[in-house]
Amino acid sequence: MAQHVHKERSFDAFLSSVPLLPELVEHIDVGTKWLLLGTLLHVDDKRLDGIEQLQGHDDTSKTLKMFQHWLTTTPTASRRQVLEVLRKSVVKQHLVADKYEKYLRELHDTISTEAFSIFQRNIQSLNKALVSLVQVSQLLYCKRCISEATLDEMERINQSRSLDDKKTTLLTAMKETVSSDYRKLKDIATVLSDVEETRDIGKKIMSKYEEKISQDDDNTVGQPQEVVDGNENCASDILRNNYSALSQSITQPVCVAEWLQEVISDQTLSCVTSSRGSVSDSRAVLLKAVRDAVHSNYKHLELFVTVLRKFSETAHIGDTIFEEYRKYFNCCDNDVKESDIYLAQQKSMSATSESSLVDDNEKDKHGNHKILFPRDMKKKFKEMRSKFGYTFFRVRHIFYSKKSALNIDEMKELIIDLFPDLKSQLSYEVAISELLNVVKGKCSIVDLCPLENLAFQFNIEEAEPIIESFKEEAKDFCKLVSVSLCLDEKLQAVATPSRLLCETVVFVFNWNPDEHTLQDINDVLDELEPLHKCHIQIDKVGTGRSVVVTCYCPAEYTDLLKSAVLEKINMLQGKGLKEFAIGNSTVWDTTQDLLAQNDELKANLKGKNDTITAFEIELATIKEQSENRFKKIEALKMDLIQNEEVINKLKNEISILRKEIMDRDKSKIILDLLLEEAKKEVESAKKLSEKRLQKIEELKLKLESNNDSPVLESSEASDTDTSIQEDENVEWSEDGVRLFNPSLDSCEEVISKLEDKHEIMVLIDSPSEIIQFLIPTILERKAIKQLTIIYSSLTPEDILSFSSQLSTNKSLTSLQIIHSSISDDGVIVLAQALQYNETLQYLYFNDNPDITSASAQSLAKLYKLSCLNLDNTNIDPKEVNGFDGITQDQ
Repeated sequence: MAQHVHKERSFDAFLSSVPLLPELVEHIDVGTKWLLLGTLLHVDDKRLDGIEQLQGHDDTSKTLKMFQHWLTTTPTASRRQVLEVLRKSVVKQHLVADKYEKYLRELHDTISTEAFSIFQRNIQSLNKALVSLVQVSQLLYCKRCISEATLDEMERINQSRSLDDKKTTLLTAMKETVSSDYRKLKDIATVLSDVEETRDIGKKIMSKYEEKISQDDDNTVGQPQEVVDGNENCASDILRNNYSALSQSITQPVCVAEWLQEVISDQTLSCVTSSRGSVSDSRAVLLKAVRDAVHSNYKHLELFVTVLRKFSETAHIGDTIFEEYRKYFNCCDNDVKESDIYLAQQKSMSATSESSLVDDNEKDKHGNHKILFPRDMKKKFKEMRSKFGYTFFRVRHIFYSKKSALNIDEMKELIIDLFPDLKSQLSYEVAISELLNVVKGKCSIVDLCPLENLAFQFNIEEAEPIIESFKEEAKDFCKLVSVSLCLDEKLQAVATPSRLLCETVVFVFNWNPDEHTLQDINDVLDELEPLHKCHIQIDKVGTGRSVVVTCYCPAEYTDLLKSAVLEKINMLQGKGLKEFAIGNSTVWDTTQDLLAQNDELKANLKGKNDTITAFEIELATIKEQSENRFKKIEALKMDLIQNEEVINKLKNEISILRKEIMDRDKSKIILDLLLEEAKKEVESAKKLSEKRLQKIEELKLKLESNNDSPVLESSEASDTDTSIQEDENVEWSEDGVRLFNPSLDSCEEVISKLEDKHEIMVLIDSPSEIIQFLIPTILERKAIKQLTIIYSSLTPEDILSFSSQLSTNKSLTSLQIIHSSISDDGVIVLAQALQYNETLQYLYFNDNPDITSASAQSLAKLYKLSCLNLDNTNIDPKEVNGFDGITQDQ
């Protein structure tokens, strides 16, 4: 049932793909209705009229030209559209539609079967080569080749699950993916090629894919698209697009987790920290927590981007995620109106430092940064804002008047050089008005420096006196306006920037608001920007028992700002600084005892030096001991070399004896089988002879009764041999077939000749590639009732290749895997598959010495069987609890 659903989904995606012109011409013949067909396919009416008026062209030629134009001008053209139009009541070409759909199904099934066969042939090699399951599963998840549930299974740290169990889960998921969409095989091959341990297998699969599957079919078939709906799903999809890069680039998962304490649980943080010895395990736990956080709230992706930008190895990934995020959620700060209310949520500072700095009323403002755009601004601020707006308006119109002489690209380059964080907003083509709006975001009501730089560089002389006049007024404003008048006033010209663009920076000064001016704040910040790289913008000023200045700094410059502050901490402390915080982390405050920290650092350094000295002494001792051991090892090597010839001789003799014993046992089994077959043939011949004698007697009686009549010539048609022509490795009988170490060609021939009357199949001495190719196919047939496998050494991978067919088979009643053909590992896998089989009654494992008590628990689950034969195995029937149908020679 599940396979049918996967198949229908794959075919549905196939119908959504663009058709090829040759297939349309070959299979869509609607005669004079081509014009109606084109109209329903929304081909341009003028173009259809032109085609209709062509002289010397029949309907077929006109149909071709109509389809050519449709495919060229319709990006969304699909096979489904053609089928739907053919079946409309006004067209009534149901027969043509049915034939075309049948052709498409056959084409799709052929391609899908070939792709699945390519993957199936490489499962055994993959099972041996796969080691880095987490890495491979993360890459496959990014390519949408496995589900998130499968990724969780791979990333989960679970000591009770073995590596083989995880391999089985991952390979099964990959098989289901290829079964549901054959194009995914190409993505799987790409992922395998990117991993060192599976690179050769990936290249082999890719080579076979390109060889067997037509590139036309490959390029036109669309993959099923996951429906992304809702903010959380969109954000999760963005994260998934970059999962591969994240899984390879995060080298400090513990540090990243500590920055994400706001959105991940303490338990997760503890788990990441406890896995510190393995970066891969810690990273897997971290990424799982991030996925869960984004699922719960899409805005958590913003915090994750901010954290990624703090580390050089992941900053570029953060930028990539940010660009995708902007496209989906349109988070452009310039779109926000001043009348809007913004809540920029930040985690509160620690209760201890907060209580010493601000009162309860200020905690909400300082801790949660509740930023408003008040309508009832103080008169001075209203006047200054009006002057700012009027100045910008006048300069903007001067730029408009000279736009024909301005080079937009050069203006963009200058702005990006001045403000690199604006690059993403100027990455597409913009007009002068949009460009000036971006520059406005970098200005404040007391600072037109970005606009001034632009006007100066492009010789806008008319703007210079206007800007100079505003600067004088802004300077006087800053000198005259006390800090107390600035409290809770918005100083930026545009909305508070998104946390994706900028990081919140808080300075707390031990000032009396009535004794300081806005210029004092500017003076302090100017000390931190000698190179003008941080581009700090004052957002607002608040107070409790101190003055709290909230600023914003581009995320990529926070480390530079932190270094500048700590470098000048003594000077800043002299100006009244008592606390400095970035984001939700306090970088410095007056409670820190820097000298004590310095002394502690020196003490730690001295302790480490002593440890290193002791380690060097110990290392010298170990080196001397190693040299002595090396000499002893060399002496032992000489002794081993002398005995090597004797050992090799004994090994050869043992190998020869083993081979003779195996050959003798094989010969006995084969002779027994041949003897049984001969008995059957003799019995059949005997019955045939009796029938012939009876016919002869009947003919004699007829002759005697008709002596006077002409003798009728009679002939008896020779009985045809019921057996099919055999080759040297295949023997056919009336009810089955036996294969002795068959080739792949022999197996293909046997499959083609199997009939419903052939209910028995015997495989003797067959290699893995034959088992994996033949058995899945014959189990899909309803006729096979008895399957016998002898001397074939089945591996768990062999059994895994036909486990799904065995689980659902409805005809097989007897399964014999005998004579050194299976071990405990294979029994466990086989028993797992047979739990869902409702037809099998008889299971024979006799003469398999590698079956031990290790598989008893798995066999106990097969209590529905009528008979379980364990003759000549090393398992005690009593260990198979709750099973009554066991037979075993004592």
